[in-house]
Amino acid sequence: MKLRKIRSVLALFCVPACVGTTGGRIIDFDAAAAGPKDANGELTFGIEITNGTRWNVDLTKATLHVGAVYLDDSLPVSGAQNTACILPGTYVAEVTTGLDVNLLSNTPQHFPSRGHGTTLGVQSAQVWLTRGDVDTIADPSPYPILDVEGTASLDSDVRPFAGHITISNNRSNTAGNFPGAYPICKQRIVSPIPTTVGVQPTGGLLLTIDPRQLFNNVDFGQLAKVSDSYVFSDEPSDSDPSSRTFYSQPSANLYSNLMSAGSMNGPNLYSFQWDPKL
Repeated sequence: MKLRKIRSVLALFCVPACVGTTGGRIIDFDAAAAGPKDANGELTFGIEITNGTRWNVDLTKATLHVGAVYLDDSLPVSGAQNTACILPGTYVAEVTTGLDVNLLSNTPQHFPSRGHGTTLGVQSAQVWLTRGDVDTIADPSPYPILDVEGTASLDSDVRPFAGHITISNNRSNTAGNFPGAYPICKQRIVSPIPTTVGVQPTGGLLLTIDPRQLFNNVDFGQLAKVSDSYVFSDEPSDSDPSSRTFYSQPSANLYSNLMSAGSMNGPNLYSFQWDPKL
């Protein structure tokens, strides 16, 4: 996978003296991703909508493709203008081989190649949701970034649902007077994720992804029915309420939740820990 070249502290460690000067240590480490601890093939949970309605969800499939993970030594000031996809500061660790993560398994799933980083401090992270070059608008892969299936119920209203979410031409937005103001990389990079988890001499980096957070304030009652299932739209430009791919509240919220970096206090979709057992 071709990823954008970024400014990494690893590039600065050209000789052993560099490591000693900065106080860091270069380490290759194992990295893995998993669903939450209580995920065991499926998850059952409740979702309360802002109007007080509560849907019960039985999630039977949730797969997310993580293209890369980066750790950075800075955290942008909340509310400050930040138009770049790349964080300010310096990247101190990276995992750059993609992985399809089963979010309904609590077993760590190892990335195909080891990560590379230093033991310098960390303040934030990024999760890249891409199968190719993060800057190329058209994703060459036919496979979705996010694939979810399950059943939502409200009293006697039972709705089998499915969502196959891509980040390609459908997410490109160059409309208006400022072409290029909405680069596709901003649709693919979840950032900045607050974390202080950094590289240690032993163990590995574990990314936990809790699929319940994907459905925060998702009103299944507004999903369009297609054949025998209710389907999340993957067409943000479809504003026709009569269309089967109408981009209504549940589809917009699902994607917004997917791209949410969360907060230090959580609960978050994405969270990091250093696992001594990896």
